[in-house]
Amino acid sequence: MDNALSLTKFQLYLQWATFLDSEGRIMDSKALRKRIFYGGIEHSLRKEVWTFLLGYHAYDSTSAEREYLVSIKKSEYETVKQQWQSISPEQAKRFTKFRERKGLIEKDVVRTDRSLSFYDGDDNPNVYLLRDILLTYSFYNFDLGYCQGMSDLLSPILFVMKDEAESFWCFVALMERLGPNFNRDQNGMHTQLFAISKVYLSLSLTHTHAHNRSCI
Repeated sequence: MDNALSLTKFQLYLQWATFLDSEGRIMDSKALRKRIFYGGIEHSLRKEVWTFLLGYHAYDSTSAEREYLVSIKKSEYETVKQQWQSISPEQAKRFTKFRERKGLIEKDVVRTDRSLSFYDGDDNPNVYLLRDILLTYSFYNFDLGYCQGMSDLLSPILFVMKDEAESFWCFVALMERLGPNFNRDQNGMHTQLFAISKVYLSLSLTHTHAHNRSCI
């Protein structure tokens, strides 16, 4: 049984390797996304593959370039994180926006995916990591800050990546695409709802037209 499982994982690794050239670039990102859409991803491969899907790593980057980027981004993350960690209690008293965001984040993370053992239990260090990453993001993107729902987006990323800095940058890349949905004016959400309504209207008109023709 274990041998069969190991063989299956080995075969999946071989399939993943077929998408890479000799320097680690993904040769056909469209084919890769199609393969994942229809077949999913083996859990042991997700940490590597998600960095591409979420937009943290470019498909045409080499293994060496990605390794260098990770080291640079880890240092950059620690610099941003230090911004809120260095705020003293006296400063926090005069920093309303920080107190509000910190309070909202701390309330949200304790409710995030507690059914998973990864986040279960009191004083779970992974819950603290969620909090730290979200607080750091609120300083990295101060205009957007934190909105309810962000913890639910970060939770599976941290679960897969198992690394604070890499989870942060994957989340940053994801929010580059989803950020407008969290704007207070909700322009991004309204745009999507308008697009959906147009599709729905088009389908409804097509259905009505077909129904009328069948009644003639």
